[in-house]
Amino acid sequence: MIAISRTALLVAIAVLASLPATQAQESQHVTLAEPTVNSVASLFKQADTVAIVKIVSGDTENYSIAIYKGEVITTFKGVAAKGTVFFGPYVGERLGWEYVLFLRNVKDPIEPKTASSGSYGTVHYAEVFNEGYSSMMTSYECVFDGKSVEERCDYAVRVCTDYVTLPNSIPTFPRRSDETPFGCRWVRKRTITSLLEKLGASG
Repeated sequence: MIAISRTALLVAIAVLASLPATQAQESQHVTLAEPTVNSVASLFKQADTVAIVKIVSGDTENYSIAIYKGEVITTFKGVAAKGTVFFGPYVGERLGWEYVLFLRNVKDPIEPKTASSGSYGTVHYAEVFNEGYSSMMTSYECVFDGKSVEERCDYAVRVCTDYVTLPNSIPTFPRRSDETPFGCRWVRKRTITSLLEKLGASG
């Protein structure tokens, strides 16, 4: 009798333990998409807006996606210098930091979920595309070749070159042959800026 009770108890526990997992599988659907490999020139062509943008604020509370507000520092395509852009939808962008952004306009404006004075209101926004790889963080890094601090340290752009290819003439740090997390490497900011200026001038 005791053996039967223990068996029944174990079966009951197993059934109960499986219920949340089964229900979660039924209620959640996750789609994983592999980013495509694009050259910087291809990203430039696909984008409606290309600019270096300083993120001044972000909102993950009032909208269905993360929406950031940015100040345009340098423009290469589609937006005026010193203008304001709203963009999303990926979380994790750093407030106060500058990013090189390739953005595509979203046709319909986005509305806040509720009438909140803390939101941006209903705004037109642009999206970071290719699974987030069209957003590239900038920072000051000491990773470059050279013996002196002046040679080794510079403003840089983090380019994930496994998915965003650069002309072979542009050096990356570490080198392309070295393994790096997410295939991301540093490129001098002035080098990226010069490339984007040439792409903008060529139309």
